[in-house]
Amino acid sequence: LQSVDFEAVAITVKELVRYALAINPGNHSWLLIQADSYFAANQYSAALHYYLQAGAVCSDFFNKTVPPDVYTDQVIKRMIKCCSLLNCHTQVAILCQFLREIDYKTAFKSLQEQNSHDAMDSYYDYIWDVTILEYLTYLHHKRGETDKRQIAIKAIGQTELNASNPEEVLQLAAQRRKKKFLQAMAKLYF
Repeated sequence: LQSVDFEAVAITVKELVRYALAINPGNHSWLLIQADSYFAANQYSAALHYYLQAGAVCSDFFNKTVPPDVYTDQVIKRMIKCCSLLNCHTQVAILCQFLREIDYKTAFKSLQEQNSHDAMDSYYDYIWDVTILEYLTYLHHKRGETDKRQIAIKAIGQTELNASNPEEVLQLAAQRRKKKFLQAMAKLYF
């Protein structure tokens, strides 16, 4: 292990992936490897670009659901970390909903951040989890942000998010919001 030239291995892998993507640019596996290599190199915007591209190529630009073997919890957690390190904290909270078990701790912590570089309240329409929306309402009330609080309350009041709805209605609402959010993210990072 001591005699392995890690830099040479990294360069070789990088070239291999570059070549593979030149031949087959729509292969989600190669796109995920490329994203992971950028993630490992702390190039978070580039990593997000390739994570989103991997999802886009296998979902007709997010018009279909991204297969769970592409957007695994591990991939979603890396996307969350990328957004967090880019100070896009509302994006973090939204991505926390994509996990098999919603990560409320990370979502709430990210929403508390004051130095967010994303358009916080313009993302509220992408949130389908009422608990997160209720937390946003509380947070804006605590900060005295009346206008933002009203936007969060309006988002909570959407009839399709009503907890009394059948599960399929709630799932459709979540799928539509996922699609719109991922398409918006793609516009930012492509």
